[in-house]
Amino acid sequence: MRRWLMAMALIPLVALGTARGTELHKREGQRLHWHLRRHPVVALTFDDLPAGGDLLPGDTRARIAADLAGQLRAHRLKGVYGFVNAVELEDDPDTQDALRIWVRQGMNIGSHTWSHPSVNDVSAVQFEQEIARNEPALTRYADGRDWRWFRYPYLQEGETLEKRRAVRAYLKDHGYRIAQVTLNFNDDDWDDAYGRCLAKHEDASIAWLEQSYLQNAAQFLTVGRREEKIAFGREIPNVLLLHETAFTTRMLPDLLQLLHRQGFRFQSLAEVERDPAYNVDPDAALPEGGSLPNQILNSRHLAYPPFTPEPEDRLSTICR
Repeated sequence: MRRWLMAMALIPLVALGTARGTELHKREGQRLHWHLRRHPVVALTFDDLPAGGDLLPGDTRARIAADLAGQLRAHRLKGVYGFVNAVELEDDPDTQDALRIWVRQGMNIGSHTWSHPSVNDVSAVQFEQEIARNEPALTRYADGRDWRWFRYPYLQEGETLEKRRAVRAYLKDHGYRIAQVTLNFNDDDWDDAYGRCLAKHEDASIAWLEQSYLQNAAQFLTVGRREEKIAFGREIPNVLLLHETAFTTRMLPDLLQLLHRQGFRFQSLAEVERDPAYNVDPDAALPEGGSLPNQILNSRHLAYPPFTPEPEDRLSTICR
């Protein structure tokens, strides 16, 4: 789900506000927005393994997985979770090799459902069947490591409260933990544009993609932390959502430098989600889903900090 779509739905609240939301925005604006922790904590996670985004001509999934995992290892980031859609593994030696490489390089895998449906588009029973169908592949490829972490596709947890509660009960009964997200800058929205520009050898356009990607990341790393302060009254250890795409793999060294410049320290997903904030369940029907702070702000009708939407129009037209 794109953050700007969610924001559009909340424009009346941000502009006019409930009494509670408006007062919070006025009273806490400076204190919440500018007094951020000097050394925030983050766990990196990657969705859509083993086949995130379109494959560029001449490239392979195995190459992307090896490059991505190799960069993580070079920065001493072992045990990073990638969330798997096992449908991509069927009858495809390249994706199978990619997932083996990811795990062999010391990374972990969790569940992203078998075929990446939105829970909003299927029944609770069908969604649970998607989770169960993913398990044989996770067992086969995880090399004995803990794969019972679950990431909802599109960060959507159900358009009805009944469905949300049913799926959460299923996950709990089957030993899963929900891999919630606090930081998300829609990194995968740059991938299609990158493929077009690379095919046309438009170096100036690729340079703009790199610049805008990092600018968007820098903004939403801060915005996400501000959202936490509104939602929880404090910053919490973070989980950053990324995707296993060709462009994010290309940009990972620069992104890691950005995180270092902003003072981030890295921890594992399990370490981060020990924080009690991750036990908070908004327990509301939220069709658009979103990060954990997004869900809390929406369910409690709290105002968002200001932000500039990603350059979606240019991303959709560049290199056409």
